[in-house]
Amino acid sequence: MKIKHSLLDDIFYSQELKSILSQLLTNSTKTKIYLVGGALRDYLLERTPNDFDFAISGKGIEFARKFALKTKSAFVLLSEKDDEARVVLPNGIIFDFNGLGDKTIREDLLRRDFTINALAIDLHKPTKIIDKFHGLTHLKSKTIFPTTNKSLILDPLRILRAFRIALELNFTVSNKVFELAKNIKLSSVAPERIGYELLRICESAKSYHSLKILYDLNILAQLFPLAKKLFDDKALFAHSLRTYKKIESLLSRKSYFSQFTDEFAKYFNNFPFRRALLKIAGLFHDIAKPHTEFKTPTGEVHFYGHDNLGAKMVSRIAYENLRLSRKQTLMLKKLVAYHMRLHLLATAPELTDRAIRRFFRDVDDEYFGLMILTYADGYATAKMTKHLEITFNRMLKLKQVDAAKKKVLRLINGDDLIAWGYKPGPIFKTILQELEELQLEGKITTKEQGYEYLRNNYPLNSTI
Repeated sequence: MKIKHSLLDDIFYSQELKSILSQLLTNSTKTKIYLVGGALRDYLLERTPNDFDFAISGKGIEFARKFALKTKSAFVLLSEKDDEARVVLPNGIIFDFNGLGDKTIREDLLRRDFTINALAIDLHKPTKIIDKFHGLTHLKSKTIFPTTNKSLILDPLRILRAFRIALELNFTVSNKVFELAKNIKLSSVAPERIGYELLRICESAKSYHSLKILYDLNILAQLFPLAKKLFDDKALFAHSLRTYKKIESLLSRKSYFSQFTDEFAKYFNNFPFRRALLKIAGLFHDIAKPHTEFKTPTGEVHFYGHDNLGAKMVSRIAYENLRLSRKQTLMLKKLVAYHMRLHLLATAPELTDRAIRRFFRDVDDEYFGLMILTYADGYATAKMTKHLEITFNRMLKLKQVDAAKKKVLRLINGDDLIAWGYKPGPIFKTILQELEELQLEGKITTKEQGYEYLRNNYPLNSTI
């Protein structure tokens, strides 16, 4: 493919990047330097690149270190073995450098994951795009195709990358990838790499079909051995997939939850990958059912405690298989632990304001995610959601009314508890919330009544 010299001006789109490119070329007059992979692909797809990969003749780490000093940027060693290093520019844009040693650019491109990433330009002679493996053809057809038959063997994580890139670019994963995926093992892949790719897959608004294919390819079973019994139970896992799919639908298009704009924005806008995590909770909310199945003498089947055991199991998955952060792990744990709570409230003979307030107190900032998960679970079970909508409307209305009332000064605060002899600690939050609920219900109207409640329910000589 013939290109104009001005292509570099287009790829390095800002004046700041053009200046850095000039420094890069000035410092590499005796070095072959190629722009490869994603940045070139993104430019051809009319997407703005923010990460730039370069293949350098000779030593990549040494070149990157000097370039970082020259541009007053941060240097990050990626791999001594592969001679790879990263330079993070002051504006946050990333330049990655890989040393070619005595290899040719074709040999370097040969090790790239997919043909659309196996493209290059010689920065000193930018007259044509180097395309040895039909990457431009696959770009045009919007297909994720492996560079060689060994692409997935070289790095088994590429099976996840294939789906992630396809979802982000709106491409199709080729059957060749499926064919090669049948023979790969992911046991040697670092959990944090798996977690990063899976979160990006699940964050996509159309990830359900990709997840289903990963299940059919036995990839999910490799990633999550703790969920083997869930995967083996075809009916139960079909329910889990329907729950996942419904959550995705509720998040990506107009739905019952769209009317709650403030709650929606507050829940999803301040927590990275929260959509992905909510969907993962939907996938694993019944993970412990096969471990807790109990049949009565009359043939009734129960799953007592599957929510609590499931919370423990999903915590292990979050840490051992995905290396999620503590906050992300706690989110998953809470969603699974409480996923039955709203079903019980919605079907209770009498739903009291106190029970509603206790739910909000116990689940704290996960209440909106739990409503979505419960709704999707109910839909996936019997497509029955009207009773949930009625319950949620009442609950959210009460929450709004209580929020307005809470603007009134609390009768009792933490200083009062200390003055009465209570030792500060996590229990303070529970006590104050209880007292606040009683105040909202009109059952406590004076500080003295609050003190009397504490004497009866939280005596000083007890362990709290």
